[in-house]
Amino acid sequence: MKKMLKPLSILQLVVGVLAVIVGIMSLVLANALEGAAGQAPVGTALAAMRVSTVLGLCAGVFDLGCGFTGLKGAGGSRKMLSVAVTLGWIGLAAAAASGVMMLFGDFTLDRAVTAVCSAVVPVLFLLAAIDARKVR
Repeated sequence: MKKMLKPLSILQLVVGVLAVIVGIMSLVLANALEGAAGQAPVGTALAAMRVSTVLGLCAGVFDLGCGFTGLKGAGGSRKMLSVAVTLGWIGLAAAAASGVMMLFGDFTLDRAVTAVCSAVVPVLFLLAAIDARKVR
């Protein structure tokens, strides 16, 4: 597991950058659509879109933090490994919360599979960071 920390950290960085880009684009889109929201349901949908976007941006920031601290920890910094484990737990909790929120409403098999798959990288990252911390 220790050797997996560096590639998983790089993957966390890539996912974090993509999440931040998509989050910013979604906020811009929500602001652009706000003028067309003359009806209440559309306004409510825009508010939900903004909340979801802010949660996605927060998750992206945590992914970036996990990736950065994981890379530093893989390089030998014990302090960064401890921070990586802490951020890994927070990232896993965020992935679990996102998965649960995704399953509300219309429960389908593809949504359930997506919710489970979204937790795979945070779980692997957390296991690799914990294993690397034990070794050092």
